[in-house]
Amino acid sequence: MASIATNIATIQTKAVELDTLIGQVRAAKAVIEAAEAEIRQLRPKSDPSRAYQERLALVALDAIGKPSIAGDKTIAELAAAAWAGVA
Repeated sequence: MASIATNIATIQTKAVELDTLIGQVRAAKAVIEAAEAEIRQLRPKSDPSRAYQERLALVALDAIGKPSIAGDKTIAELAAAAWAGVA
């Protein structure tokens, strides 16, 4: 069993990693949301959306909230399936 000091050091180190990841998530989310908003403006209103189109950033945030669930498709897999064949 690690000492209290060792555990505190581990927590502090991992907290820095989490801060970095949070910054990366915020940046990626902003870029994805901007692209999704532009797609909504450019896409004909009569064109129906398929699963995960135009809301992928929200799906990603949900996946971050439940990281212990194994076997889910990755966000990259969902994006590829959602936009396959769309130009």
